[in-house]
Amino acid sequence: MTPVHYAPTSGPRWLTLLLMWSGGLMFMVTFGSTLLGIIARYFGWVGLEWTFETAEISFIWVTFLGAVLAEIRGENVRFSSLVTLCSAEVQRWLRLFSALVLLGLSGWLLSSGLKIVQTSGWVPTPVLRLPNAVITCSLVGFALMLLFLSLWRIWHFFFAREDDAL
Repeated sequence: MTPVHYAPTSGPRWLTLLLMWSGGLMFMVTFGSTLLGIIARYFGWVGLEWTFETAEISFIWVTFLGAVLAEIRGENVRFSSLVTLCSAEVQRWLRLFSALVLLGLSGWLLSSGLKIVQTSGWVPTPVLRLPNAVITCSLVGFALMLLFLSLWRIWHFFFAREDDAL
């Protein structure tokens, strides 16, 4: 069996821990809500229709939190095989290019997410009648975390020493 090589972790440790704990909590909410909804349907209990909407909202949050965590850990989609063929200096500049692309994409996502919140943020959800911003703020949070991560990487590219641990 061949070993799997991941890109080096490049993000602040506190953000990684925050994402792990909040993602785990949201996953437990998703799992618990789904399980309660299944049990309620099986036994014919009424009044627990909200469980599936809660599971949907928390699942969306888990997905976005997991995507940021995967990006920090270097487990997101990458061209690792091609990058490893390059020299160390070229790899360094490719990391900067990657951070700049991430900065542009996260800025675009943030702009789009804010427009969605402005236009439909107060539309109530079907069952719980929560503002739709509960869902769309997950996109805004996702974009903000990626924006922070890209700026953090760019700063470390120019100002961190080689022996600094990320």
